[in-house]
Amino acid sequence: MDPGSGAGKNRWIIHLQGGSWCESVGSCLYRKASSLGSSNLMNKQIYFGGILSSSSFDNPDFYSWNRVVIRYCDGASFAGEGYDAGSGLFFRGQRIWNAAIQHLLSMGMSSADQVLLTGSSAGALAVVLHCDQFGAVFAGRGTTVKCLADAGFFLDAVNVAGWHTLRYYFGGVVATHGVAQNLPRSCTSHLDATSCFFPQNVIGGINTPIFVLNAAYDTWQIRESLAPDGADPGRIW
Repeated sequence: MDPGSGAGKNRWIIHLQGGSWCESVGSCLYRKASSLGSSNLMNKQIYFGGILSSSSFDNPDFYSWNRVVIRYCDGASFAGEGYDAGSGLFFRGQRIWNAAIQHLLSMGMSSADQVLLTGSSAGALAVVLHCDQFGAVFAGRGTTVKCLADAGFFLDAVNVAGWHTLRYYFGGVVATHGVAQNLPRSCTSHLDATSCFFPQNVIGGINTPIFVLNAAYDTWQIRESLAPDGADPGRIW
């Protein structure tokens, strides 16, 4: 966290880190031994650039705000709730989210006049999933709340071989982490849990103002979703 000052003293920007997901117990065990699975392995300090920069030249709109990064370590966009007895793995993304927000409220965010929840990649998906939860925290406080999802609009698209790579992968994330119970009810009331892990099926039900930033040609989605090696082994596409 970098504390705000001056006009930004009561304004907060909360950024959710990205870093993909783990879709099985095996992949989560592997992830556990990295900075994306254990706070013991994270760098003690990280660089604040872009929208988190303290430079008035580089970041004229937010440089004086309270700028916070919530580190990503759960592997399910802060949405999991479960336990695997065989491996001893706890999936606690939703609890991490709840605890982090409560901690920030106790540090002064409760008196904020403006707050912006942002995230990139898997963190941007977390923004989509949690935007209304975040807005509800400030209900009745007179706080202006908005969300920004940067490069997190992952599509349930058919790949070049005719199957849904990302749907299969996200299905594993949802099942492994017990995500279903924490997904927006506006979506799960009429769609299955895996479908509700895709922003395209959630965003229409979000009431809190949200901005979506995504490249027209998202290289990650082209490589991992539309033309992954398994669907295009000869690299013809």
